[in-house]
Amino acid sequence: MKKLIYRFLAAALALSTLMSCHDFLKEDPKGQFMSASYFNTVEDVQTALARMVYNSMDYYYEGKCLNMACRLADDICASNYKVLEVFKQSDGEQYVFTNWENCYESIKQANFILSLDGTVEGDEATLKQYMGMAYFYRGYAYYNLVRLYKQMPIITDVDPHPDIKSSTQQAVWDQVVSDMTKAEELLPASWGESVMRLEAPTVASAKAVLAETYLNMAGYPYNGGNAYYQMAADKAKEVINGNYGVGFDTYDNIWNNKTDQLTKEALLAYIYIDSSTEKNALINCFMPAEYSGWYWFMPEKGFFRNFPEGPRKDATFYTTVKTPGGDKAWDDPTRSVPLPVYRKMIQTPAMDYDKEPWNNDDWRYDGKVCALRFTQTACTYAEAIARATGSPDALAYDLMDNIRTRAGLPVYARGLSGDAFARLVVQERAWEMAGEFTRYSDLCRLQMVEEIHKQRGSDELVNSDYTGTPTKDTYYLPVPASEVLLNKNLLEIETGTDN
Repeated sequence: MKKLIYRFLAAALALSTLMSCHDFLKEDPKGQFMSASYFNTVEDVQTALARMVYNSMDYYYEGKCLNMACRLADDICASNYKVLEVFKQSDGEQYVFTNWENCYESIKQANFILSLDGTVEGDEATLKQYMGMAYFYRGYAYYNLVRLYKQMPIITDVDPHPDIKSSTQQAVWDQVVSDMTKAEELLPASWGESVMRLEAPTVASAKAVLAETYLNMAGYPYNGGNAYYQMAADKAKEVINGNYGVGFDTYDNIWNNKTDQLTKEALLAYIYIDSSTEKNALINCFMPAEYSGWYWFMPEKGFFRNFPEGPRKDATFYTTVKTPGGDKAWDDPTRSVPLPVYRKMIQTPAMDYDKEPWNNDDWRYDGKVCALRFTQTACTYAEAIARATGSPDALAYDLMDNIRTRAGLPVYARGLSGDAFARLVVQERAWEMAGEFTRYSDLCRLQMVEEIHKQRGSDELVNSDYTGTPTKDTYYLPVPASEVLLNKNLLEIETGTDN
């Protein structure tokens, strides 16, 4: 299996030496290496796909693209970069640009692959699946962009667009739906024993992203309401009841990075292992400073204290740090950053946390990132059906019973109203997905940013005096200043997308 991974990544690395990571929002003849005449076969398309997947992996590689996804959510606070915790983010902040750059690089690569459709020779069924991957990754890039930025351009071709205007978030959400619907039609239900099974999306992946998309579109700022909650529930149910080999798993299996086997919860995963030149540095973002970790991401104290005791909390956090001088509690004032450690996010074969003391001699590690998993889809169904119909159904209760029982908690009382049930699910989702960069977008779509911000204690690492006060205008990031310098039209909204 590992040899297959090496070949897949080797192809990506080979192509990356030929492709420059430039901003395709401006014209640059030097970047026009790729042309339809160079890619003549399905195998050539697979080479281009490898680079696209590699770039998508890079989104989760070092935490730089994820920094902004943690801003002002209560499950994650940023220690080394407190500027991320400030409302009204500066357009010149480094990490405002990093996410933008990565996503538009993925979009550029996907657009090129899609431009090859109908021009290459080879097995039509395979080409169809590869085009499905391109639609998926383009849609996923827009999905990541629209949850962070206030406005952005929509680009679906390979032409340079030096003067393009931005589109509204509503228009970008519609683009995500368009891309993911096409991906759903083209992707296979399974990749079988192919190397593609390790990271390539399937029809279930597309359905799951569509469910998340409709859930977001039901709320702010799209404000689609009950119709979109129903669509979210319908699409999530297709994943839950479909024969896709996914389902609930144990905490040990979900977070066990000592094997190259994926958890059956995985709907979209990235594997960083052995010969990859870019092993997963995201682990180091959660690694405690005592062990040379960057320790960028950790929970707020209030979030941790309110987190229900039981096996889920034990699987999620380390509350004791092993040091040469002995064990230290998470809130020991002699620690460099006295906050709990996200246990589930630092699992790697290179580290044995049962030994004393912990050791860390690297900054990149073998490991996996589960970008989308079954539990999230289950919570999406439960919340969406309760809001859409005004009452949770038997499946919603059954799904939440599974989640609560696994966490060692009592199941929800029957007979709850749709609103009461949905509120419980939103909180359950926060605990289940803690540290997985989903919370802030949930707070935005439900317009809960202000409510959660008021609960931030004065003893937090980053308190309210530092962050300022949130408003709807500060939910999302501005267009990066470096992009505006190249094209001032990005500050304007394209006519027809402002509804």
